[in-house]
Amino acid sequence: MKKVTKFLILLVALVALGNACSKYPGFRKDKEGFYYKFYTKNKKEAQPHKGDVVSLTYTLHTKDSVLVDRVPLTDMINESLYPGDIYSALQKMHIGDSATFILNGDTFFHYFMGQPFPFDKKELYFDLKLKSITPKEEFEKQQAEQAKQYEAMVEKYRLSEDSLINNYIEKNNIKVKPTSSGLYLIKVSSGTGKAIKNGSKVSVHYTGKLLDGSVFDSSVERGTPLELTVGEDHFIPGWEEALLLMRGGDKVNVLIPSKLAYGSRGAGYVIPPYSPLLFNMEIISVK
Repeated sequence: MKKVTKFLILLVALVALGNACSKYPGFRKDKEGFYYKFYTKNKKEAQPHKGDVVSLTYTLHTKDSVLVDRVPLTDMINESLYPGDIYSALQKMHIGDSATFILNGDTFFHYFMGQPFPFDKKELYFDLKLKSITPKEEFEKQQAEQAKQYEAMVEKYRLSEDSLINNYIEKNNIKVKPTSSGLYLIKVSSGTGKAIKNGSKVSVHYTGKLLDGSVFDSSVERGTPLELTVGEDHFIPGWEEALLLMRGGDKVNVLIPSKLAYGSRGAGYVIPPYSPLLFNMEIISVK
């Protein structure tokens, strides 16, 4: 019994000595080069592997300055960019674990940010709490289902575009004929300025809307007209076509089908796929 007790005392002493000799007191050095310290460790819980998606909160700081404080993050465990990077560190954790990892700031910023480490201290401290893991297979299944739902939504928008345009034309009693491309240019009032051509420098006030009236952009609200060079500024095709049908002082409403706007991709969260657009436009000047 005494031999066992002496062995345990020796083991504890060796562990304490190892911690005391660490470059960072209280931290252990991993074989891949980073230092770590666990505050909570749930060894019975799952650990992440390459391809898994983790949900965590993290604080990023140097020894004396907080850079990011307690921010939630969802990220995939990727192939390590260098031995002992943050992906290696994350794979030491279990669900529910909280820990601090110390990584070399120069190396981290070089590989992950593509720039030099902007702080005097060479170490970065990552305080992490691992909340959940979505296994690679489950994540891929979720992604496939989301892609399927998105494709169904896009198809719904595609099939409804013609009806949206026809209903708008009928409701607003629009009598003008579309151009060969499908664009409708409805004159509100005619100007007497220069005709617009490729290379013209144009100042224009506009308000862009979906056909339900939702405004997604407006130079009028900003109080500053848009300055552009026709044929050079790479606007949507519907804009380029409409401008070449106008002159200084014109006020028009332009109905643009999605094929002359943002098509099947839409524009972020603002303009859905296959959305026809309406622009109220006033040509302030033409040079």
